[in-house]
Amino acid sequence: MKLLVVSFDGLQPSQINEDLMPNLQGYLKEGVTFTNHHAVYPSVTRINSTSMFTGRYPGSHGIAANSVVMRDYDKNLVFSVMEPMLENVRDKLGEVLFVENLGDILSKFGERFIAVGAGTSGNSFLQNPNANHNGGSVVNPDFTLPNSLEKKLQSIFGEWPQETLPNEKRLKYCVDLMTQYFIPEINPEVGLIWFSEPDKSHHADGVGYELGTQAIKSADKYFGDLIKKIRNIKNSKDTNVIVISDHGYSTIKKVVNVRKELIKIGLLENENDNKVLIAENGGSVLFYVENSDNKLATELAGALMQFDWCGPMFYSKKTGKIKGLLPAKLIGIEGARCPDITMSFQWSSEKNSAGYKGMAYSSGGDINLGQHGSISKHEMNNIFGVFGPDFKKGLVCSTPTGNIDLTPTIIHLLGLKTNTPFDGRVIHEAFLGGVDHEDIKVSIKESKSEYIDKKCSYKQKLVISSIEKTQYVDYAKRY
Repeated sequence: MKLLVVSFDGLQPSQINEDLMPNLQGYLKEGVTFTNHHAVYPSVTRINSTSMFTGRYPGSHGIAANSVVMRDYDKNLVFSVMEPMLENVRDKLGEVLFVENLGDILSKFGERFIAVGAGTSGNSFLQNPNANHNGGSVVNPDFTLPNSLEKKLQSIFGEWPQETLPNEKRLKYCVDLMTQYFIPEINPEVGLIWFSEPDKSHHADGVGYELGTQAIKSADKYFGDLIKKIRNIKNSKDTNVIVISDHGYSTIKKVVNVRKELIKIGLLENENDNKVLIAENGGSVLFYVENSDNKLATELAGALMQFDWCGPMFYSKKTGKIKGLLPAKLIGIEGARCPDITMSFQWSSEKNSAGYKGMAYSSGGDINLGQHGSISKHEMNNIFGVFGPDFKKGLVCSTPTGNIDLTPTIIHLLGLKTNTPFDGRVIHEAFLGGVDHEDIKVSIKESKSEYIDKKCSYKQKLVISSIEKTQYVDYAKRY
């Protein structure tokens, strides 16, 4: 194995410390830690997982969030992006994504991508949707690709353990699958282990509390076991390792039922009024108005502006300009499946009672529990680090990086030449002999918009960092 990617779902940079994660902190000291890493927006898992393994912005690959409307599939259906539903999308459309992913690219060179994950079925499926025929594998508690592999793995390891909080038994199962079967028997060029913690425990108990702390320590323990084991396997003793998370986290300030609020002010008639379809994604909400009508979308935006929970908003190219909103292309979500209006809930840098910064409104969950999905700086900032024979040693680097950079960086590490386009960049400053991070030119741009009338004053600011053509959303804020 040339490379192993380990993803910690929902891990924040501040949680990598000697107390919580001594193993991860110690190994990263052998390599490079990037302190200015970015999720794509909305900061939810399945859209970020897809961007990681395609190297593309969401507007390019076609997965807009965790909960979406795909008008090319069914213009009237809001659905959760999960494996059974994604199979239905492929059956109808031929493909789920608009672009190739890492597994597709590697297969052209006769190489394999193996993904083992304890997260949701949608997350795992989107890491390599074509594993049935590109030579790779995806293993998840709910399904296995190729399907024929499931019985073989069960005969060796037994069935997946039941989910718990923290999800320790499933984390161990992932490590066992990779170290006892896939590396020694299959020897893939690239492997992925997706740890579902601390995300599950943060949703259940909040950020910084007992359950989440236990989950982080547990994930670190199994990470330490994983690295020790791969370094004792002949096929993987010199493996390069990339660690990453999909998003950061906030604490829920208040839960908002957006549909009910829009009914109260008369924009919607009742619960069954579908002239505006609402896809809730924790810290953000995607709106799909009937026929992408600009007049209706403008009326919707004006209604939302009246609420203090309404944060930054963005309009699609199809809907057309809406005063006070910013164009979706600025944040990488413009494309064939772009929502008509994308709204992040308002957020702040206030600390929760455990001392973690980031409070936000949410469409689900409960007050004081963990949540993500917004365009808060605390959710858009996640973790990234590398160590191994091909990477620099002992470097802490503040140049902007993002989840979209993962696949182009992997392709470069493997020395492969592909014509597949990427929105992300190769993180050259991580490699031995690569550029000095202090020589990289970083641009920071602010975009502002406002709408003021007798009912409300709505102003917002978006901050984006760029390196050459690659852009990273730092945050946006209503002020």
